[in-house]
Amino acid sequence: MRILHPTRILLIALAITLQFSTNAQQYDGKAIRSWWLAGPDLIARDSSAKPSMAVMQSFFIDTINAIKITKGKPSTLNVHAKNLQWFQYRSGSDIIDFDSIFKKADYASAYALKEIKASADHTAYLALGSDDAVRVWLNGKLVHNMMTARGLNPDDDLIPIQLLKGNNQLIIKVQDVEGAWGFTARFLEKEGLTTMLGKAAASGNIDEAGQLLNAGANINDKGKGIFTPIVSAKLKGRDDMVNLLIAKGAKNEDPASPVILVNKLYDSIKGKPYPAISLLVAQDGKIIYENSFGYADIENKVPATFLTKFRIGSITKQFIASGILKFEEQGKLQLSDKLSKYFPDFPRGNEVTIHHLLTHTSGIHSFTNTDSFYARVSKPVSNEELLNFFKDIPYDFDPGDQLMYNNSGYFLLGYIIEKVSGKKLATYLKETFFDPLQMKNTGIYDNAVKLETEAKGYQKVGNSYQPALNWDMSWAAGAGAMYSTVEDLYKWNEALFAGKILSEKNRHLAFTPVTLNNGQKAPTMSYGYGWAINNYRGQEVIEHSGGLDGFISQLARYPQSNMTIVMLTNVTPPQAEISPNRLAEFYLCQKMDKQKSYSTKASDSTNLADYIGDYNFQTLGLMKITVEENKLFAKLGSQPRFEIFSSGKDEFFWKVVEAKMKFLRNEQGKVISGDFEQGGFKINAPKVN
Repeated sequence: MRILHPTRILLIALAITLQFSTNAQQYDGKAIRSWWLAGPDLIARDSSAKPSMAVMQSFFIDTINAIKITKGKPSTLNVHAKNLQWFQYRSGSDIIDFDSIFKKADYASAYALKEIKASADHTAYLALGSDDAVRVWLNGKLVHNMMTARGLNPDDDLIPIQLLKGNNQLIIKVQDVEGAWGFTARFLEKEGLTTMLGKAAASGNIDEAGQLLNAGANINDKGKGIFTPIVSAKLKGRDDMVNLLIAKGAKNEDPASPVILVNKLYDSIKGKPYPAISLLVAQDGKIIYENSFGYADIENKVPATFLTKFRIGSITKQFIASGILKFEEQGKLQLSDKLSKYFPDFPRGNEVTIHHLLTHTSGIHSFTNTDSFYARVSKPVSNEELLNFFKDIPYDFDPGDQLMYNNSGYFLLGYIIEKVSGKKLATYLKETFFDPLQMKNTGIYDNAVKLETEAKGYQKVGNSYQPALNWDMSWAAGAGAMYSTVEDLYKWNEALFAGKILSEKNRHLAFTPVTLNNGQKAPTMSYGYGWAINNYRGQEVIEHSGGLDGFISQLARYPQSNMTIVMLTNVTPPQAEISPNRLAEFYLCQKMDKQKSYSTKASDSTNLADYIGDYNFQTLGLMKITVEENKLFAKLGSQPRFEIFSSGKDEFFWKVVEAKMKFLRNEQGKVISGDFEQGGFKINAPKVN
């Protein structure tokens, strides 16, 4: 079950006072905590009314001139026809938390200010993390601009700052959309530059790697990262980055063994009061890595082990789908059965089939997306009460027209299993799957029953971990109510892919992406019956994740390599690596496709105006491509506009996410469509005007 917490943008301007000697920059690499702040400046008078993206974009573009400072105090800031007064602020943490500073003001701007004093002209490197969009001025000149919606990650933006001898004034502007918001900033010292070099090597950012090397990053060190830059580049299959690093003096170091690499990834958790993560990697039916880090119970200092039981959320859907497909094999139901056969009074139940429920294409509104869900989720609910909670909500779309991830559908499927079998869902799953596979540590979670070796769920609040919202799992039901362990999920996956769970025909159906009414694959995600079907660097990945407050789970199969990866953690947001693809790279990088590095300086002689227009992304809406100041921008639907960068003839990439688009031309040379790719998702988007 997926829990999505929206982010929001706020505008902030900041400036930092640092002292530099002539011969050395005295950076300490720590986040800057002291500011002059001014704000908030509301985008709209009614802070609860969400302005349009066009309005937010217009509000984001402004000019901030140098601020006069008299007797150490900045003069009034005049912006958007308003006068804002400055006040001094010092944060107790690296994050400047605007929710607390500005009392959760939404859709607003704020500013911060200090001088930078340099004893000589030189380049400094400012690393920023923000939620969300950022503009930066130095001495009244715009030096950085990114309109984006993102969560706050330290050092997301690396900005070279050309400081002049004497006083300099730095202003940074960050704009927030929705959700918790804030920022963090620091100047990079030697270790920080080296750490960032490792990140640039992994991501393939050749421009940034060059900047960092010129700034003095240690090419053969890892800084506070996990691997040296050349190892990071090799694991990601970036041969061009490897060649660049070697040419610049890097030692030609190969990655260590996969076991050592995985252990290094979680070294920071060892011996510390952190929540747990349990891991298992298997290949050709044998466990080749298994380990647990951190605590299942922080308060009582109970470490996690391979027997620790975690709530696994939406991985439950695999078991529900398998139960339904078992019934189909036994002739007890058909995938074309109407919902009305099992729930005669369900609205439009004669239009929805079991196939629609399995593939998230029913159009029924997902009950976890209702406004009152979180107010109710900690109290028990019966099947009938939960059914009545959402059944009269209007459909999101006509059945089969779209794919939208839907917990209501899998609750209904779990309920159908009870109706067909005449047993409680927990009993049916135990008798049909858990007992035959000796999955002794797996079941439907019952809040009234205390489990042995159970992981508690946590959330990160400031610098501490606190108990997460405790769902009564009756609300999750067939959509996500199970608990399990890494070893039990390994047993399940091995049995499934060995043909011991479903017939070959039904496995094929389960692993085939659904086709919509229009005959096209769903553009939002690639999903079959209870499994997502993706591709990572040429490796097919048949997988599912799960998430609810305090728990995240991953179960992935790489069929070309007969590899299973299981990852379970008991904290949200995650505090350690929780991507199966990251672990898979340690074992399979030599078998995976190579990846190209990129440069924002790459270009061709093509006129950018050739690409201007709207591109049809089907149910995702139109992507509008525009040009401004000789830069290309892309905006999909109601999402923010992002600059995209050339990586070759007719090829562009996004820096904010790992996505790219190749524009296609007809015989006359006119751009007619774009091949878009992000992760395993691919779509050809025709140009419609």
